[in-house]
Amino acid sequence: MAAFSSGQKWIDFFNQTIQLPPAFEREHSAPDVSTPIRISLNTIEGLTGKADAEKQPEYQVFVSLYDISYRKFFGKQWMGPLLAAHGGGAKRPKLKYNQNLYFHTPIYNANIVAVVEVVAVTQAGILKPKRVSCGWGIIKVFNEEKKSQEAAAQGNTLPAQKVQLNYGTPRALFFMDDPVDENEYLKPIPDCSLSFTVTKHKAMFSVMSLIPENTLIGAHDVIPGLVGSNNQNADALKKPKALNRVPIQINNLRIQLPPNIEKFEEELCEALHRDRERMENKKLSGNSISVQERRLIVGVHNGLNFVEKPETMYLDVYDEATRTLKPQNSPNLRRSKRFHSSQRSLTSTDSTSTCLVVKNKIELNEVIDDPMCAVLFTLEYVVGHKVSEEEKKLSQSITKGHVQTVSVRWGVWNPITQSNNPTIQVAFHGGPIKFPDEDFLFKRPDTKMQNSEASKFAGGTLTLQWTIGDGTGVEPLPISHLIQPGSMSSMRSDGDDNMLMDSPTGKKPPSGRRGPVHQTPQQSLMQPEMAASVYSGLIPQQMQPPMPMMPPGYPYMPMQQSMYGFGAAYQRSPRSTVKVSTEMQEIPFQPLHAPVMALPPQPNRQQGLSRAAYAKLYSTDFPAIVDANGEPPEVIDVRKPWEVDLNREIQDPFQCNEIVFQFLAFDRSSTGETSVTDYGNTMFFTFQFYRLPQVTTERVMLCKPKNELVSDNSSMPFIIHRLEKDHPGPAGLQIKYMMDPTYMKAGEMQMFLQHLSQQILYIDIWDGESLFLIGQCAVDLKFLCRNGHEAVQSTFELDVMKTEYEEASTKVMGTDPLTQHPGYKTWLNGKLHFRMANIGYMVDHRTKIETPLFIPNKSHLIVSQTAGNISYPGGSLQRESTSTKSGLASKKKVVRAHHIAEKNREIAQLLSTHNDQMIPEKDETPQEPDSEKRRKLARMEALRQKQGTDNKFNTVMAFKTEKQERMKDYKTMEIYRLQTKKDGIINMLSQSISTEHTINPSFGTSEFFEFVLKNPLNVQQTITIEHEDTDLRVITDAREWRYFKQLNGVHTQVEEDMFIKESTSEHPQIFLRPKETVQIPFKYLTFITNNAVNTTPPDPEKALKDDTGKRAVQAMQTKYVRVLFKGDDGKALSILQLKIEPQPHVVNQTLRFYHPEQTFFKKSIRLPGSQGLSGPPGGPGTVQFFVRCSDSNVIAECKPVQTGEPVDVFIKAALAASPQIKHFYACIYSDPFLSHPVQIWQLYIHALQKVDVSCVEGQTSRFNLLLRGTQAARLVRSFSSNPREMQLYPSEQFLLAAGAVHELSVAVRPMKEGTKQFHLNVVDVECHQLVRTWLISVSCQPPTISRAFELQLPVGGGKGSNKKITYTNPYPHRREYHVLSSREDLIQFRENHFTVEGGETYTIGLKFIPMMKHGVAEILVFINDEDDKNEETFKITATYT
Repeated sequence: MAAFSSGQKWIDFFNQTIQLPPAFEREHSAPDVSTPIRISLNTIEGLTGKADAEKQPEYQVFVSLYDISYRKFFGKQWMGPLLAAHGGGAKRPKLKYNQNLYFHTPIYNANIVAVVEVVAVTQAGILKPKRVSCGWGIIKVFNEEKKSQEAAAQGNTLPAQKVQLNYGTPRALFFMDDPVDENEYLKPIPDCSLSFTVTKHKAMFSVMSLIPENTLIGAHDVIPGLVGSNNQNADALKKPKALNRVPIQINNLRIQLPPNIEKFEEELCEALHRDRERMENKKLSGNSISVQERRLIVGVHNGLNFVEKPETMYLDVYDEATRTLKPQNSPNLRRSKRFHSSQRSLTSTDSTSTCLVVKNKIELNEVIDDPMCAVLFTLEYVVGHKVSEEEKKLSQSITKGHVQTVSVRWGVWNPITQSNNPTIQVAFHGGPIKFPDEDFLFKRPDTKMQNSEASKFAGGTLTLQWTIGDGTGVEPLPISHLIQPGSMSSMRSDGDDNMLMDSPTGKKPPSGRRGPVHQTPQQSLMQPEMAASVYSGLIPQQMQPPMPMMPPGYPYMPMQQSMYGFGAAYQRSPRSTVKVSTEMQEIPFQPLHAPVMALPPQPNRQQGLSRAAYAKLYSTDFPAIVDANGEPPEVIDVRKPWEVDLNREIQDPFQCNEIVFQFLAFDRSSTGETSVTDYGNTMFFTFQFYRLPQVTTERVMLCKPKNELVSDNSSMPFIIHRLEKDHPGPAGLQIKYMMDPTYMKAGEMQMFLQHLSQQILYIDIWDGESLFLIGQCAVDLKFLCRNGHEAVQSTFELDVMKTEYEEASTKVMGTDPLTQHPGYKTWLNGKLHFRMANIGYMVDHRTKIETPLFIPNKSHLIVSQTAGNISYPGGSLQRESTSTKSGLASKKKVVRAHHIAEKNREIAQLLSTHNDQMIPEKDETPQEPDSEKRRKLARMEALRQKQGTDNKFNTVMAFKTEKQERMKDYKTMEIYRLQTKKDGIINMLSQSISTEHTINPSFGTSEFFEFVLKNPLNVQQTITIEHEDTDLRVITDAREWRYFKQLNGVHTQVEEDMFIKESTSEHPQIFLRPKETVQIPFKYLTFITNNAVNTTPPDPEKALKDDTGKRAVQAMQTKYVRVLFKGDDGKALSILQLKIEPQPHVVNQTLRFYHPEQTFFKKSIRLPGSQGLSGPPGGPGTVQFFVRCSDSNVIAECKPVQTGEPVDVFIKAALAASPQIKHFYACIYSDPFLSHPVQIWQLYIHALQKVDVSCVEGQTSRFNLLLRGTQAARLVRSFSSNPREMQLYPSEQFLLAAGAVHELSVAVRPMKEGTKQFHLNVVDVECHQLVRTWLISVSCQPPTISRAFELQLPVGGGKGSNKKITYTNPYPHRREYHVLSSREDLIQFRENHFTVEGGETYTIGLKFIPMMKHGVAEILVFINDEDDKNEETFKITATYT
């Protein structure tokens, strides 16, 4: 028997929580973030005398919130306890109140104040207590809170503040203008003040959902859901802690409204119709009100406010007599009246047998384990107002009636107090009573003539069945009455008389939501894209399979799937209906959305080709790879381990490396659900090798299928050919890099060899026609290390993996890991046959190499010139001869006489006699205007010599003029020498105290060194360390200094508190005694890298023609930093000349995302293999990782987690307009000092224009997109990322006129419920450029299941099993239908299209494809009309035994 719930105790508690709303303008302009405030009332001094001469009064304090700007009290008033005064004398008693008040509000404004009134209360016998006001005052909450924050920022504690109490009553505020403090009618009470403090109470953030806004809560007030709120001796809000949240599931919810649903809705429409007539003051013909929707709002309420945002569930009318559902907007309602009346005539139905039902399960995850926490049900009707003919004439734009939402009933249920009753009956309330949503309710029937028991059900009842938990371990109660059973033997096997009836239990309700499936020994037949959920990062450690031996840094990613493409996680994950509104809430140490795994293509999945494959590949005319002697290189078997000896590579005499990459063939995969290569036979590749610019290759053509390359005949390998005028050219695409040490930096060859031994090359494969990403593959570059051979080569068959990141699931995380939505899916989308080689050459000795090939052992200890490292050899005053361009002292000093006009452009322009003889600098390249000028001057000089007029001193006047010009030039040069003499002397003297040091940092890696500094003076000095580089930093923390010493093996002494902390200078300072020597620790860490990404790919052919040796010259620029150690007088005592030679960094993973434009990209990425990583302790039993990004505008964080738990990296980035790409790097560190990154990720975020579409599974939804033309006419074509589920029209190429607007028709028919993203590209077919791109986000709802079937099929059933299923046309005329299924790989139809006469029955032939493995499959059969609208959906559960 169902337990009855009236919720009267909860209603009594709720009626006590009455508060006033704030001003309308305040409420609607307030932000979403609320600020928690604590007000501490300490003492009240100078109270007035006794209110009664005989009895000592007690005092009570009242506090309210008041808005000065709008003259309005709001919120709930707080009434303090009654306390007696102690001390201060009898005339002026002193009250030690010591009470804390808490509230939170989103209205952060200085005009929001707290009004405090002190009242004296005396008992006068049996009469009511006598209350006398003792004064009132105003606390400016936010002004005082700001003062406390400023004091806390300075490390001080704000003392208690005082406010003067005034005569009268706080009601006088209604008549006072701002500023209130200066009002002339405000009379303060002498020596009467209130002592208080106001602070921001951050501890309230975790429990603010339990307390409504603008409600003053005392320390001892009852707050349902808060630990210790019933304890009167403790302050529960000082360090608040919420009670545990219990998830519950509600099933089989039914609503009955007396006398029946039809009569109730008819009376409701008539009442609304009469109300509309009274409002419009005119008579309306007929009934202008009709019911559009029925909704049930379900939320968790603790008596003060809703704990979480309520959920909206849609209701359907269910007829218990015929056991049929009548959804309002379902295609099943498109029946004729004739057929519908004939169906009703079959059975005699009673109108009282109808009720409202919720088709889906209701999951509530925020039910608090408190008896006063209740589930609130609100019944709403959405009614439509018809538009009259007069209104249509007045406004032609109105084509529909107005819609109004009406609340009719509400009920409350306490699940904690009725946990032993699985079936609950809730009484509905209505009429003019207080309601949590503060809406008007429809009237309740009159119960004056009824008894008390009958009156409980007068407003209607709600019946439900419920379970505690997520429902996976408890079988829900049967819901077979919601499934329409078959009226005949609708499925039978050919040649067998055994009939399979419709499933009597109906494991899938009409909403398409599957019930929980228990674990069975059989393997579940799930969708292929859910196989990614079996990764070890999402499975508990005790359930993980044994992990094979793998290279460090790469996670375990098992790719072996079952034959049907299913795993274990989906078997326990039901098909859930998308909720209408779900508010995300923060969970401690974990974001709400499910993290995605950072799983790149695994290099350990590379495979060597078979013997036959080698023969076929070499028979193709690929470019031959030979060494310097014309011999083929040494072949490396990639299936065997290849150990790299870095020292052997460094000592190899063949230091010149020619790197060769060859793209040979591509195998299209038949297992991928989406193959973008269906559009054409062209593709191109993008990758980045070493530190060289990213390469976008030319388009290549796939032709000449070679099925003999592999043993699998279903695959289609194609040979890659270069394109020559849209025709296939030579076979294979070859790219070469010549890495010559002559054109590399000092010691860069060692870094290059180390890069080859550690790095993985990621190759992106793109479709050449649609410009969609086909997938990504990875190859280990260690096979390019020659290990003493003159040349090596290796051939691979690389898996091309496609990863698609889905939107986060709406289910709150933290439950069973196997039920968490993985947030992504990965599948095999082809295989790339790839070959690479490294050919060694001797360095050309004719080329002079001025830099060393390898970096000597780095020294972390630098001794300054002042500390005994005197290496200054002297020099001249000229800066050019004594220093390099950077200001560093040159080791080789050569002084050669040059004309001053040749070395200084500024002086040459000032000289009069050499303006026509200017010679450019040696390093500069003459420009075209200068050469033309010299040519003209040479011709003029030759003409003068021919005519004999080249003598400039042919007259006395000319001689004097020339002499004056020369004297002027001499004076100019003298002034120049005097000006530069001082700089030259200072530069020469500074070299005697300068020390040079070179570091080779890489991106995200800290370079540590110590500078030995000595005070050369005989007096103490305060040394200031100054430099202008933001990446170089002096280590002032002793813990960080000690950590880097241990990390780099530096065994010098660490001095605590060496630097002056009280210094006002922005630079670090240190005190040195006379002749004292200290070590100054430095750390260089940079996050600057080249993040530029072109939205249009460059011309690949032009890029390939460039000399790769010249590319190597275009390296990262060398930087020079000058560090000055200045004394008290501001003069430099020592100088450190730091030369920074950046080196390329390693990229562990490359991630590519697609996100809507001009929005914030938010993603939680799980660190692969993080369970085994050890980070620094962040607290008891926790580890902490740290994240830094190359883009300072990107927010990245990693919160502490428990030891052994996976680590999630949260990234938030702002995106620009489409089609821009945001590119940045993210470094993950395991130490707080950011010494060396554990992982470096490269992220690409494509900003696309988003279009949201809502549709039903198995049913086509159509919409249009507007495409605007560019400045010139183009021949374009539109492409879909999934042609099977999204079709475009026009699908062929068309002319996009300049400036014109073209309309694209899109038809979407998803075959799986949930949220899925498609991409739509519009490409210029002539230039192969991307014109426009869209991101189509499809939210797919499950269909209504009308019939469910179960059958068993034998494993390996020969040619398959044939079955039949019948379908009856419910319309009175002929209709054409077509049938399709959600699993085309498991079932086929005899006819995909058929025509049925009105009321006739048609038999659909099914053929089940034989399977060779045990398992259970769930198949949906969709029967759609000629417009592809779903008419019926059958569910078939096939068990293969």
